[in-house]
Amino acid sequence: MAKIKIAVVESPNPIDLFDGRSESEGLVSACKLIGHQSISFFAKSRREFKEICQYLASADTKHASRNPSAPLFLHLSCHGNNEGIAFGSSDLTWKALVQEVEPILNNSYYKGNFALSISSCGSGEHDIDEHILNRIEEDDSIKIPQYIFSIPGCSVNWDDALIGWVLFYHKLSSIKLADKTNIQKALKEIYKGTGLRFSYHRWDEEDKVYRTFTPKKAG
Repeated sequence: MAKIKIAVVESPNPIDLFDGRSESEGLVSACKLIGHQSISFFAKSRREFKEICQYLASADTKHASRNPSAPLFLHLSCHGNNEGIAFGSSDLTWKALVQEVEPILNNSYYKGNFALSISSCGSGEHDIDEHILNRIEEDDSIKIPQYIFSIPGCSVNWDDALIGWVLFYHKLSSIKLADKTNIQKALKEIYKGTGLRFSYHRWDEEDKVYRTFTPKKAG
């Protein structure tokens, strides 16, 4: 069975904390039960998010006790809109997000593939792929995210997002990322069972472009 490493970075609004809303706690626990290796971080600002990315960029496969070449997912659970996401009072455009994630993309010591999961309102309207392609034109040594997963729509409920992501990572426990047909099948099944649509941007190594997929709406 395919297993992955998931680093969840969460940045809720303080009111979310007062109200007891959190995605990372339930998601990390569920992913561990599924068999994935998962950890979580809390980022209250862009500076803290930057430090987390720099820390994750120090990952070295030679220290792995199991699944040394497992894909590394950076899962971002934040507030946002179609222009970007927020870490506390720091608003990051999609271009700025790519800039902060770049140390991870430049880490040649981690041998597994890299993927992004974005759990925020408006994330389905991102143009992260375009900014990554722009950086590749400047520096072709950058590791390209194999997938960018997001949830289309202006708003996503906390409970719906959590349930959807748990199902998503459960599906990935038995699917290789290279198997695009079964990835698409999994997204269709999640949509059929929950009404929550996931979208992906998949890197096509042969044509050097990102391919997109979103399950079609019923009717």
